[in-house]
Amino acid sequence: MVIIHIMRKLFLLILAFFSFAGLSAQTTTTTWNYEQKDNGDGTIDLIFKAEISSPWYIYNTDTLKNGPLPTSVEFNNISGYELVGKLKDGAEPEVKRDKAFNMDVKVFHNNATFIQTIRKLTDAPFKVEGLLSFQTCTGKECLTDEVDIAFDIKGKEIPVSEKNNSKEGLLMFLLIAFAAGLGGVFTPCVFPMIPMTVGFFLSGSGSKRAGIMKGLIFGLSVTFIYTLAGVFVAIFQSTDATDTLGTHWIPNALFAILFIVFAISFLGAFEITLPNGLANKADAKADKGGYIASFFVALAMVIVSFSCTGPFVGSILAAAVSGGVALKPILGMLVFGLAFSLPFVLFSFFPSLMKKMPKSGGWLNMVKVVFAFILLAFSMKYIAAVDTWFGWGIISRNLVIVIWMAIAILMGFYLLGKIKTPHDSDVEHVGAGRIIFAIISFAFAFYIAPGLVGAPLASLSALLPPADTNSFTIAAPVVQNTPAAPLPAVAGENGPCGPIKYADPNHPTPYGLTAYHEIEQAIECSKSQNKPVLLAFKSLTCSGCKLMEAKVWSEPDVLKVLKEKVILATLYVDSKIELPVEEQVVSKIDGKTKNTLGRKLRDYQVTHFGVASQPYYVLVDQNEVSLVDPVGECSKDEFLKFLNAGIQKFTNK
Repeated sequence: MVIIHIMRKLFLLILAFFSFAGLSAQTTTTTWNYEQKDNGDGTIDLIFKAEISSPWYIYNTDTLKNGPLPTSVEFNNISGYELVGKLKDGAEPEVKRDKAFNMDVKVFHNNATFIQTIRKLTDAPFKVEGLLSFQTCTGKECLTDEVDIAFDIKGKEIPVSEKNNSKEGLLMFLLIAFAAGLGGVFTPCVFPMIPMTVGFFLSGSGSKRAGIMKGLIFGLSVTFIYTLAGVFVAIFQSTDATDTLGTHWIPNALFAILFIVFAISFLGAFEITLPNGLANKADAKADKGGYIASFFVALAMVIVSFSCTGPFVGSILAAAVSGGVALKPILGMLVFGLAFSLPFVLFSFFPSLMKKMPKSGGWLNMVKVVFAFILLAFSMKYIAAVDTWFGWGIISRNLVIVIWMAIAILMGFYLLGKIKTPHDSDVEHVGAGRIIFAIISFAFAFYIAPGLVGAPLASLSALLPPADTNSFTIAAPVVQNTPAAPLPAVAGENGPCGPIKYADPNHPTPYGLTAYHEIEQAIECSKSQNKPVLLAFKSLTCSGCKLMEAKVWSEPDVLKVLKEKVILATLYVDSKIELPVEEQVVSKIDGKTKNTLGRKLRDYQVTHFGVASQPYYVLVDQNEVSLVDPVGECSKDEFLKFLNAGIQKFTNK
């Protein structure tokens, strides 16, 4: 009997695998098919359909004292959803007198449908599993049976616009990485080495085929070495580690120091080189010749050129760690390596092209010095991130603008030959190229100057610190359809529903808006105000978040909606505020306790929406169910469409 029971269970499991939408089962009296229906309001109907063999009938879902076994379902490990009511009949049952139980019962002949409604608590995919129990009878005999059930609930698909934004962002990053790779070739450390390296390709047998093979091996080796650096960074691309790399003060300080040190070196103060022994060992291997030597030539090239390519590599990795794509460091360094090695490979194919190359000279040093000025300007972004982390308030928006103006003006004078570094030769005349770039440099200084008196500088907001309460602004009436000046609200403790928990006076909400900083308090306020909640996931050093607030939130028609029609919750996923024990949560993803507000909010974002990047905006109702598809960085029109659609759906509920 035990063997028969086991075989019967195995038979049911096999039938459960071959089902409609992957789900069905059969017993000796019934065949079950399972379907699911998304109701569009955050709920899903799980539908159980039975085909009943004649003369059998099945009992409905009513529980009768001392009566037959009703059809029921028991769910296992409920996670990601909640039950809405109990299992119910999908049609009107037939009432018949059951002599065995001596009572009226409700049954179905031939076909029966039962429905259990669930409410999704997450936009990530999840599985619903359980056991369906039922009883079938003929009037003379009865069978009690059960079947396993399993539903795969799909997660919410990322909107097409968001997918496009993500693809466009990654494509732009890769284009920048490619340009950086090519730019690394035109530096004083690399450019003069091209003839010597190509000469190695043509040495030995001297055949064109051998030269091409050596060039290809060289190119693949360079790409491999740089990609390996991206792999090491990508290893740390877990949820919490990404937060640390992208927002923690230590990585930002390291990048700032790296940029400043290289900039000072490029200005001629000193020369940065890796240990000579490392380069000498690579050179010794390369001197042995052959195809394998091409790898060591590539290794020697990477080591020797580090003093010039280091800032390029650092810039790519710095952009990658906050990009929200786990493979971004690998892809970035792969493309960088391909671009860096591309000229060498091309010259191995067509050696005659070297005759058309410009001769190395003073222009290479000019490129190096200009790059030094750019590095100094970009280092301010990372210094400002360190300042934001500690909340010092030293690196203000106006201070960064003043430093940028000084750098742009100095670079303009350098391009005109008025300033020289130790490695520069005398400039007898200024060419058209230098004049054009000098004009661009001076124009940039004049362009950002109005930022000192309150101009939004929206196009640069991703790189600038937000305006603070001490910033001076020119008084001007607000005109309809004119972007608002980025004035933050004076830090306060009260929101539309009372005191705001975890309010931080160092990071007030901009444009006179009030916002909650935890989801629970925002939801409670939503219930009393009867408004949907806008969950705005962001971080203190998120460039895209600052760009959205400067370009989109500042628009009067957007501000009107944010102030009057929603409860705003700005959720800092990198907040270091320590939570009391009763507010801490254990992640369903990695099983770790999230003991800070930021970690708890990031875990909520990933668990419920399957997304870890910022900015990320979600409109939810009082049950924390999404009203419309969430959006990330987008245009004003797209953001307004998102807000209005969600508010309309909330109003119609």
